[in-house]
Amino acid sequence: MIITLNPASASDYRTFCEIKRLPVFTIRGRRAWFPDEYASRIGVEVPYVPFCNYAAPDWMFDYQAAITELAIRKRKFAAFCDCGLGKTAIILEFANYAAERSHGKRVLIVSPLMVIKQTVEEAERFYRRDRYPMDVIPAAKLQDWLDGKWGDSQVGITNYESIRPELVAGQLGGLILDESSMLKSHYGKWGTKLIEMGRGVEWKLCCTGTPAPNDRIEYANHAVFLDQFSTVNAFLATYFVNRGQTDNRWELKPHALAPFYRAMAHWSIFLANPATYGWRDNAEAIPPINVHIHRVEMTPEQTDIMRTVTGSLFANEAGGITGRSALGQLGKGFYRGDAVPTNKPQAIRDLLSSWPNESTIVWCLYNAEQDSLARQIPDSVSITGTTKHAERQKAIDDFKAGRIKTLISKPKILGFGLNLQIATRHIFSGLQDSYESYYQCIKRSNRYGSTEPLNVHIPVTEVEEPMIQTVLRKSEMVQADTDEQEKLFKEISLCNV
Repeated sequence: MIITLNPASASDYRTFCEIKRLPVFTIRGRRAWFPDEYASRIGVEVPYVPFCNYAAPDWMFDYQAAITELAIRKRKFAAFCDCGLGKTAIILEFANYAAERSHGKRVLIVSPLMVIKQTVEEAERFYRRDRYPMDVIPAAKLQDWLDGKWGDSQVGITNYESIRPELVAGQLGGLILDESSMLKSHYGKWGTKLIEMGRGVEWKLCCTGTPAPNDRIEYANHAVFLDQFSTVNAFLATYFVNRGQTDNRWELKPHALAPFYRAMAHWSIFLANPATYGWRDNAEAIPPINVHIHRVEMTPEQTDIMRTVTGSLFANEAGGITGRSALGQLGKGFYRGDAVPTNKPQAIRDLLSSWPNESTIVWCLYNAEQDSLARQIPDSVSITGTTKHAERQKAIDDFKAGRIKTLISKPKILGFGLNLQIATRHIFSGLQDSYESYYQCIKRSNRYGSTEPLNVHIPVTEVEEPMIQTVLRKSEMVQADTDEQEKLFKEISLCNV
């Protein structure tokens, strides 16, 4: 909508102020432009034009239906929704609607490898009366599918590893990213290629967990993918200032918080608790996470190496990245590729034996650490980077069914997207620096719909403790900040809920 303002009119000045509060607007001289959907916010009436004939299915939660309708209306949208809130339902509905209106073009869902089977199963469960047509596309067939030469369905799903530099969009009419935090590394191969493939595509959707408030730059990659900004640098320059080589190099500009979320409210929603927005479905409290720290005595060999590396009698500071990595591996029984006597595997075995009937995930950081634990924990199954896909899937299915009680893996393999609520215990053999990895891991089991508390156990040696405390400190800060961030987003967001 375009309106002309009279600078001599007090009423038009008030209108001008209201326009400046909208998420998206342009003012050139006396002429102001803004999307028709915001006209009612400033008291301007426009003829009603139905944006679509979409009607959400009865099985959707109220917030899922509202977010799906909003995404369809926007056509290019991001749903930053916490783990367990049912992003898959939103993805499936958006994909189906986009396919119906893409004039025969293909709609591609890109997902983490281990999440594909789960998505297909949910499609079959949600649409059990009318089969949801969706091709599972192997990497070798992806280009043919995009060109319409392979596959029977307009909607297809593939994994991020299938996104190769030589791909062309072909007959792509819609592009949906599940666990779109994969865009976070905007200089990475997947992010760059997906942004390129998405240019000119009418229907685009990103779904991922809520980013930490201190990691707002994650939004930049989504903004570029969804055609809200031309480049990541353009986004950063609008809202952030470069502080140079510091821990938080890009910082939000002073007084930019409200404009930042106001602009984002035009193309995304941030949802950690449905009740914050007034939704009622699935809004009950999630069972608590109980964190248990278990001190593990270091062996004399570990102590001697620690003192040599740090030049100190105590591991008060882990040092830089190299130092933290060396000390982290030392705490798990390895140093410079050699095994070092350690008490940690026995400590983990003792923990597991104290709850023999509960399902447990053991999280590792390093290959040697994981291999060692797999050998020393009886009846466990280890999923590594070299585990074949069929074997990975069988292990996950057996774990979900309770046939396997202990699963050993790494965050980068199982830490995103999967629903592993059967696990009531998590053990972090390794935990270093990354709050995001820690959060994503525990959210495999602590999700909306969970009925049991999640007990997180962290066996830690003296040399690892500074790194562990850093992650736990971040966890406490992020939880408090997330509550405030969601409230602010709700206040600024103009979506009707």
